[in-house]
Amino acid sequence: MLLFDALEAQIPATRSPTRLIAALATTLAALAFAAPAAAQFPAPQDFTLAIANGSRAGVQKIELDAGWTQTQPLWQGQVWRVRLRHEIALGAWYVPQERTITEFGYSPVLRLEKPGASERTFFVEGSIGVRLLSHTRLAPRTPLSTGFQFADMLGTGVQFGQGSGAQTVGLRFQHQSNADIKHPNPGINFVMMYYRYDL
Repeated sequence: MLLFDALEAQIPATRSPTRLIAALATTLAALAFAAPAAAQFPAPQDFTLAIANGSRAGVQKIELDAGWTQTQPLWQGQVWRVRLRHEIALGAWYVPQERTITEFGYSPVLRLEKPGASERTFFVEGSIGVRLLSHTRLAPRTPLSTGFQFADMLGTGVQFGQGSGAQTVGLRFQHQSNADIKHPNPGINFVMMYYRYDL
């Protein structure tokens, strides 16, 4: 795929985190701002940087997300409310002894939040998204079988402030697998920490 080829060409042989983040940011910004303009979607409201440890083969991941949160809650109670976020993810997996895997995907995220009186908003979140991987080998004997994966996620966090300049920190547990479309389907789990900044 052209996206994967272009991004992998920017990933240095030394696997420098700084150059990797720069390559991911450049590509994600181009996607996030060009695609909405062409398709009449809103521009991204925030960007997220996440780092994660995987449960297999010593995999580590760096991910950048562009996100949009719908203005009106899906449900509003007296204390809690449910909001819908859309996230476009672009990531790179460091895989010892194998090539770096590039990941691209989309997740609709449901967020149950409790707005606070002191500009802090506590929340729990969950999602079932989709991912495309540039290739599937985690180790010589650990293939993921398919480049198409489902990404299930549960998380929690806190947002400080509202609107432009708001910042969020959170923790997510993510499971990726192909839902037995093809075997073997070992799947992989990630424990992910993230920081988000609202534009």
